[in-house]
Amino acid sequence: MRNTITAMATSLAATTTTTTTTHHEFHIAPMQCYTNQPLRKLTSFLSPTSIKWTEMEKVDDLLPDLEHSLKKRLGGEENETNLILQLGSSNANKLQRCVRVALDHYPKLREINLNCGCPAIATGGAPTYGASLMKDVSLTSQLVESIASTTEINVSVKCRIGVFDTAEDIAPMGEKQYEYLHKYVTAIHDAGANHVILHARPAILSLNPVKNRIVPTLDYGVVHRIASDFKGKVKITINGGINSLIDLKTMQNDDTTNISSHMSGRWCLRRPLDLMEIERSLVDKAMPDVQSAIHHYIEYAVKNQNQFTIGELCLPLYLIVAQLQEDYEQERESNLLSWEEIETLHNIIEDGLLTKLSNGKMKKSNSIKFKKLASSFKPLVGTKVVNKWKRNRAEL
Repeated sequence: MRNTITAMATSLAATTTTTTTTHHEFHIAPMQCYTNQPLRKLTSFLSPTSIKWTEMEKVDDLLPDLEHSLKKRLGGEENETNLILQLGSSNANKLQRCVRVALDHYPKLREINLNCGCPAIATGGAPTYGASLMKDVSLTSQLVESIASTTEINVSVKCRIGVFDTAEDIAPMGEKQYEYLHKYVTAIHDAGANHVILHARPAILSLNPVKNRIVPTLDYGVVHRIASDFKGKVKITINGGINSLIDLKTMQNDDTTNISSHMSGRWCLRRPLDLMEIERSLVDKAMPDVQSAIHHYIEYAVKNQNQFTIGELCLPLYLIVAQLQEDYEQERESNLLSWEEIETLHNIIEDGLLTKLSNGKMKKSNSIKFKKLASSFKPLVGTKVVNKWKRNRAEL
């Protein structure tokens, strides 16, 4: 069975190699409690071309000690030219101040993004920004203008195709609703944004993030229509429901749309090694060497133990182990690595944890046991933390 799947993986890889270079970009979506610098560093080793994002940084949380707060989030070994800083605020003056200081210290940032799409913010006690901003065209325009007037780099907005207060308010995306979205994007563009990331389902402000990933249903047609209407004016990135290589390739190969790029978050966390294949879809060359990528990340983790917690440094490796464990034990037909490569990665990660990060808290295994390898993070960060990682990944 394993030889059969390895052959299938080789066949898929060979097929992908013949694919012509695409001009589409791929964005790794900002994910709360995940997309800090260590995770971004790992994804950079796996897919250098993919666009990286910070978490949504609440301006009010940064302001008490702005320079220090930004250094904690952006300082260190990172390619700023491939990084988008996402901010959340409803105060134009505070937002402008934050952007000015950020660019003084990190002038090579690729883009500044205003979050107008996160519905969880409303349930978290900050109902005046995030997806709530979609209800106020004028305020959104002021916020975008405050950013655009401060910088010459690109300004973008991440939003939904619509917004409702409660699930009972959900209505089909009719012409009236589309006209409002069109007005909203027009205002964003007129205020100085040249890039809009559209999540293909409306936000429900009263629902938690998990439920907002289920209802309402995705409506890609609305995103495609916006992309067509704003062709040549606003770059449109489509977000939502891209959960596999097949999903991404289907969208990338659709020549009938004006979508300029694609975004996914949970998929990249659930299966981070798939980023190697994403990289091959973006540039016409061989995939990054996975063994080198993991080696480089472990070296980075060891070097930066004074800057980040051991939990922050170990979580990216845990996500890799969880994917390898699934593929190895369930014999997934979508496997992109040979069994020998998977076993080699097991040993590389085990050796990295054992000799470089554990300070003698681990014991080496005599065989390939991913379940034991996953549990070996417990002496480093604690059983409760690892169990939380496991629960959170199950919800991705």
